[in-house]
This record gives sequence, C-alpha cells and structure tokens, in this order.
Amino acid sequence: MATVMEMPKLSDTMSEGSVARWLKKEGDKVSAGIPVIEIDTDKATMEYECPASGTLLKILVGDGQKCALQAPIAVIGKPDEKWEEALEKYNAKKGGATASSETKKEAPKASSAAAPSASSSKSSASAPDLNVKASPLAKKIAADKGIDLKAIQGSGPNGRIVQRDLDQAPSSGSSSSSFAFAANAEVEKIPHTNMRKTIARRLAESVNTAPHFFLTVNINMTNLLAWRKDAVAKLPENEKFSVNDLVIFLTARALKRHPDVNSSWQDDYVAKYRDVHMSVAVALPNGLMTPVVRHADKLTVVQIAQETKRLVKLAKDGKLQPNDYAGGTFSVSNLGMAGIESFTAIINPPQAAILAVGATVPTPVVLPNGTIGVEQRMKVTLSCDHRVIDGAVGAEFLKTLRQFFEDPVSALFLG
Repeated sequence: MATVMEMPKLSDTMSEGSVARWLKKEGDKVSAGIPVIEIDTDKATMEYECPASGTLLKILVGDGQKCALQAPIAVIGKPDEKWEEALEKYNAKKGGATASSETKKEAPKASSAAAPSASSSKSSASAPDLNVKASPLAKKIAADKGIDLKAIQGSGPNGRIVQRDLDQAPSSGSSSSSFAFAANAEVEKIPHTNMRKTIARRLAESVNTAPHFFLTVNINMTNLLAWRKDAVAKLPENEKFSVNDLVIFLTARALKRHPDVNSSWQDDYVAKYRDVHMSVAVALPNGLMTPVVRHADKLTVVQIAQETKRLVKLAKDGKLQPNDYAGGTFSVSNLGMAGIESFTAIINPPQAAILAVGATVPTPVVLPNGTIGVEQRMKVTLSCDHRVIDGAVGAEFLKTLRQFFEDPVSALFLG
C-alpha cells in the first residue's frame, strides 16, 4: 500500500515547512531511513529521511514551495500503484484535508469582466485574521479602515497589535504594504524565508519585552595578542585557535564567576544556570544562526576552537540539528572580523545578555609615565535585560572580563 509522506515538524517553534530541494525525483527508488528531502525550518535547512521504501510516485510540494505541517508532500509506493488513489484515501482518512494551496495548479486567469469588485476586495482585506495577535479594539479599527493586520508590527506585550500601532497604518485605499514604495522605483521582492521570519519575530519580541541597557569597556589586547601569536606558532594545525575562540573561552570563565549574568527571565522566576552554554552568532547568506558551544566554561581554548569550527561548518552546510542550536545561556556576536569597531547587539531571548565584540585597532593612549604610546585596543559592549541584570552586576562582570583579557593567567584562578 502506498505511503503519503507528510511535512514534518523539525523544531519546537516551526509553524510551517518549506522544501529546500528534493534529493530524489519522481520515479526514483527510495529507501526508508535514507534522506530524500531537504527542508527549510525556522532555524536551519535539514535533511529528512524517507518514511518508507519503494518508488517516489509523486512530489506534491516542489522545490521552494511551502506548506502547513503534516500536509502531504509526496506519495511513495510500488511502481504500478496510482498515487491519486493513495492521496484520495489519505484525504478521506484525514477528514478531507488536502495538500498546501501552493501545490495546486493555477486556475485559468479570469477575464476583466470577472474581476472582483472594489467592495468585495475591501471586504476581503478587512476581514479579521484570527491568527494575528491584536486587541479587540485594534481588530475593529482594522476592519473599519480595511487595514491588513499582517503588515503591522505590534508594540504591545509579546508583539500584540494595539490601537497606537494603527494610527499611521495605511488603509485599503492606500498601499497595502506597511511602507509605501518610492514613486517609479524599481523593486525586487524577496520572499521571506522561514529563518528570516523567525529572526524578525524573535528580535522584535526581544526589543518589545526586554528592557535593554548597554555597557561598554575598552580593553588593552596587546599582551593577549602577543601570547596567542607565540602559543599558536607552537601548536599543530588542528589545535590552532583564533581571537574569537579566546573571547568565548574568557567570557565563559567570567560568566562562571558572575552567574547572575548567565541567567534568563521566566514568567515566575529568574533561571540562573549552573552551566555555561555559549551561543555563537554565525552569519549565513539567508540569516543568522547561533549554534551552541556546550559547557564552554569546562573546555580548553583548543577544544572550544575545534567545537566552534565543527558547528560553523554544519551551519554553513545547512546541517545543524536542533540540539546544535538550542539551549544557549549567553551569546557572543563578533563583528570585529568585519572591521566594525563598536556596536550594540539585540539580546537573544530568553537569555538575559549578549556580548558585542568589536575590532582590535591600534589606539593612541597616555601611558602611566605621561608619554603617548600605542596599544592594541578592543571595545566590547554588553547588552543586558534590566529585568534580570542591574547596572552594577553588568559592570562587575565587564570588570572581570577586562581583567581576564589583559591578564589571561588570572582566568585560570577562579575563586
């Protein structure tokens, strides 16, 4: 009997799936347990194993198409089986459920005489969307003005749309987008990927719910850079480490001394973590991933370098698994490698802090003897969730971190 393959849920926050590409084509033989498709989730592109052995009779959701979770995406069976009959039985069993609308064939274009009237268009645009979080008053205003709530960024609790968000929103009589395009400007419309939509949602949630404040220190990197250069010269190629690996190593040890920073805000309590699981920001062509170096406070700098290289390769190859990017307790974002000297980062919820690392640059300074000299200096900025971290707590953490950078031997004596 033919098997209908469904769109799987590959992460806890995944709300829909998108087919990156099929690894087999219609008519190919497939085997249970062997990857047959790559799926774009809200976190990464992941391979998914075939649920049954046989022939790939029909692909229902093609490359680049999206569909709801548990919607049918393919039919697998014997070469002589009719995929239409298998899908019909599947739909009957599911209560008439059908594949994603994106898999359906396009209907013939209607003539101008059959175009919907303005009144019917307005009615469709003003119909409330039950999946959008908005206050009852905001929904009523949107319905009256013909405003598309999907185009509005809410400023209320947890991104909820409230009345003030609709004051400047365009009605159905103007552009349906939240921002009007410049007159006569050429526009390339790039569809949102699941990853990009998740990034947008989570960062908007972070800014709207976590009261951010920022603390910056300027660190003398001269001694640390000299020590690293000497150490790396003596190590085999597979044990060499970067400045970023040192940042992770020393930050993890500073967090061990200041556990209040290694925490998160929960509804009924503050979670203070005993272990340091370091989320490391990795830039990808279609977004940003934060794979996690687990137990970073217990690893040597060489072990951190090896683990970071492994995770970055998996991220760039689109092969990160949920366990590779879930459960971080603190984040590091390093744009110094791109020449950025100083920046502030948005906290990665539910974490309470993130460290933004700038470039190391030669900087003129007044030396203790009153003369002018040049030091290799690096600015780091700690973004804090004020619900969890007070200014004094963040300042003490940065004081320790600067001490570790300027005197790395002190990081080995944690008391």
